Amino acid sequence: MMRSVICYFHHVSHVLNLGSIPDLLKVRGWQVRCFCAFSADVYPLARAPGIEYRFDVPLSLLESQEADLYLTPLVGQATCFPKRALRVHFLVSLVSLEGVYDASMFDHYDAIACAGRNHIEEFLALGKARGWQGKVLMSVGYPKLDGQRKLLGYAHSALPNDPVTVVFAPTHAYYANSQFSVLGQYGEPIVEALITAGIKVVFRPHMESWRDQDRPVVERIVSRFNKHDLFSLDRSANYHQSYAKSHLMLTDISGTGFTYAFAFSKPALFFAPDLDSEAGKVGIQFECRENIGLVIRNLSELVERVRLVMLHMAFVRQQVADFRDWLIFNPESSENYFASNIEALFSERMPADWVRM
Repeated sequence: MMRSVICYFHHVSHVLNLGSIPDLLKVRGWQVRCFCAFSADVYPLARAPGIEYRFDVPLSLLESQEADLYLTPLVGQATCFPKRALRVHFLVSLVSLEGVYDASMFDHYDAIACAGRNHIEEFLALGKARGWQGKVLMSVGYPKLDGQRKLLGYAHSALPNDPVTVVFAPTHAYYANSQFSVLGQYGEPIVEALITAGIKVVFRPHMESWRDQDRPVVERIVSRFNKHDLFSLDRSANYHQSYAKSHLMLTDISGTGFTYAFAFSKPALFFAPDLDSEAGKVGIQFECRENIGLVIRNLSELVERVRLVMLHMAFVRQQVADFRDWLIFNPESSENYFASNIEALFSERMPADWVRM
């Protein structure tokens, strides 16, 4: 019997979080439908023959559909699921849960495709606190990372020539992470400090920052620096080109720092001025930042830290690669792993490293 799957992408970047999984399921005989909340002209990957694609689809349409399996990276979905479908959530970030997600955001999924070792332990703790029963934690890996590494040929990307180029990618602030987001208070001074020091800035705010309370700050930064030779704005759906042409990333609590470091074997710096808010926090975005770069606590040390990382670039890049290969499940093969093992979700015989709560 042919099984059916619906993949739902609320944002353009969500397509990359599933990568080639829809294509691989189609090859294995599944009926595959990809529903997108955005228009066809911004779909970031090639469309595979035999897959049904629909665009400008509201979330509410899903509850009128029927499928065996539902895959989405949409965080916090609580309603409008396809009928009778097992619901699998794909993480939109490599970082840990605390300070990033609201505790209720994973309640309504049957399974979670965990990216790394950190996620299994954290979801077990969260599930105990939330009273989850029957939810499956799948040791899949991170398709978005594997996709980026394929584009690089599984090799360290070459560093560009001078000037030193920093991708500044602050997270989108909302109620669960607002104390760690630096865009509003520090975004403009950060850009100013880097440019004044002769460092090129590629400004890549989160897509949601163009649509809510962050928008005035983003627009002010762009308006002030847009004509400067050392400033550029990146609003592309696929960030590969701008990331490849940079030396390092500067972010705050955003998981993009880990994705950047692991995909390109380049360092990420984390601007984290609110030390008090980090007290007692756990997770790789608090405990493992210096495995892939440096933590910056104030503006006065920003330029110095950038130059320090540049001085020790070869050492830091090797450290990044070693930590990545230890942390992430199924490096370079997460998509094939998922497609090969998903049938186990419909049975009682699961891979030994999956956990049913």
